[in-house]
Order: sequence, then C-alpha cells, then structure tokens
Amino acid sequence: MAEPESQEGNCDNRGKNAENFKMDILSCLREMEKLTVHVTCMTYDCVNTQTNPDLSNAMQRLEHAFLMCREQIKK
Repeated sequence: MAEPESQEGNCDNRGKNAENFKMDILSCLREMEKLTVHVTCMTYDCVNTQTNPDLSNAMQRLEHAFLMCREQIKK
C-alpha cells in the first residue's frame, strides 16, 4: 500500500515541475522579445545613420534643444 502513495507524490512533483517549466519558458520568451525589439531598434538606427549622415547631426541638435528646454522649465 505504500507504493500508490509514493506515486501520488510523483504526480504532484510532475505537475509542479511542468508549471515551473511553463513559467521559465514564458520568462525566457519575454526576455527574447525585449532583446529582439532592442536589436531591431539598434539596426534601424544604424541603417538610418548610414543612409542619411545628416540624421545624426539633426538628432544631436534635437537632443541639445530638448536639454535646453528642460533646463528652462526647471528654473
């Protein structure tokens, strides 16, 4: 009679292991999605900069203007 009880414990462990596996897979997929978006944005920026060198200068001017405005608002 001790054997069926130990088998029940194995079923519980399998269920917990399956749930943990599912959560681990979902976590990995979320992280992969974040990395994919980051790499896509980096690639897009790189291609834009290579095809239009003035874009980099325009972005620097825009960033400078933004920082100046933010300083004025803080004052």
